[in-house]
Amino acid sequence: MKADLKSFCQFFYISTAIPVSCYHIPSGSCTSFPAILSEQSIFKNTLHEFADLKKNPDYFISRSFSYFGCVRTDSGEYIITLGPVFSTPVSDHTVHTFMQEWAISPDSREEISRFLSLIPSFSFERFLYALAFVHLCLNQETIDIEEHFNLNDTGSIHKLSSLHTDQVIHAKESQHVHNTYQFERRMLHCVQEGKSDGLKDLLNSSSDLSAGVLADNSLRQEKNLFISLAALVTRSAIAGGMDMEQAYLLADVYIQECERSHDVGHISSLTYSMLIDFTERVSQAKIPQGMSPEIFECVQFISQHINEPIQVGDVAEHVGRSRSYLTSRFKKELGFDISSFIMRRRLEEAKSLLTYSDKSLSEISSYLCFSSQSYFQNVFKKKYGITPNQYRINTQKA
Repeated sequence: MKADLKSFCQFFYISTAIPVSCYHIPSGSCTSFPAILSEQSIFKNTLHEFADLKKNPDYFISRSFSYFGCVRTDSGEYIITLGPVFSTPVSDHTVHTFMQEWAISPDSREEISRFLSLIPSFSFERFLYALAFVHLCLNQETIDIEEHFNLNDTGSIHKLSSLHTDQVIHAKESQHVHNTYQFERRMLHCVQEGKSDGLKDLLNSSSDLSAGVLADNSLRQEKNLFISLAALVTRSAIAGGMDMEQAYLLADVYIQECERSHDVGHISSLTYSMLIDFTERVSQAKIPQGMSPEIFECVQFISQHINEPIQVGDVAEHVGRSRSYLTSRFKKELGFDISSFIMRRRLEEAKSLLTYSDKSLSEISSYLCFSSQSYFQNVFKKKYGITPNQYRINTQKA
């Protein structure tokens, strides 16, 4: 095997952690990084899938939703394959499916699980760019990702438009109409304003709502509706002042729980919990509406770095403004100064950690950059009227 090509594959794997194999067609020899690809015959099975290579480079997606890519050198002497790569963290179910599709012995489960868990998650588009990069390095050709892989193909528009027309006709004939729009507007308004009582009243009074058909079975229907709602609620919560990263992570947690469920009733209960949870968190972190993009950026920066010893100067530097200008603007728009807001966010984060984690008071104090545990306890009691430990006990009783 050509030494520099082998080194390229090795360096590529070390730098990206994307599994890669190099196959020398004339001799039939193969080198894989990591070696488990060859040891478990994953590479040979992958190569079989690329037997009818239509493009160079090309890809396929397996039953376990793993991505595999293939690049053939211009000389036709070598084939480089990338993969498996996944767009989400590997679960036990993924490992099980992966072993089934590549006929891997159950005795190798621990080894395969460890191998797959070390592969970083890549979005599909990012994987295609990695494939294009390898092609560029080997064949000195730059490809347009969208054009080469037909990502910009609009051929499905006509087909889907025809289906849409048929459904419109059917809906009119059966008098089935979507009637959730006004309800959704009121519901999302409650979330954005942090009005949990108003949301509860709205949810308790809702009836005879008719949503679209999003799946061919009731469980998948409820899951799809839940995911759509989670996306809307997340954005409303962010608009209401909830920390952006916290909102997205919370949505991920709820969606993952929904996907694990096999009970329609549980998903319905989870929907209610998600709505109330987001709304109450917005209420706790409520920020006046109508703030400028500049101050919104400050708020997000503070929220995302609340576990760091940030000060007013750090915020000013982040948005490229002077300390005096930003202090004045922040106070004018929100009614309180930056230092007060930083402390407010630290204490709100402390409440969350006291409620949802087992971290000790010293760990929370250190994590949130308080000068000492006693100082943390003093400012917490001054703000909320009870000590952190009392707050934790109260939340556990609730």
